[in-house]
Amino acid sequence: MATGTKNEKSQKIQARVPHEVVEAMGQVKLEGESTGQFIVTAIQTEIKRRQRKGSKE
Repeated sequence: MATGTKNEKSQKIQARVPHEVVEAMGQVKLEGESTGQFIVTAIQTEIKRRQRKGSKE
């Protein structure tokens, strides 16, 4: 049982997302993919993109 917003493996975060973004996410999520999995993948991809962009500058 989780005891708070942070444990050994993960941390819970919250964000408000525009309705149109949530709808678009629902349209492109893979079958069987959870919203959490989609968001983690999206964040990881954005981190890598920004790191590549930062190393070019």
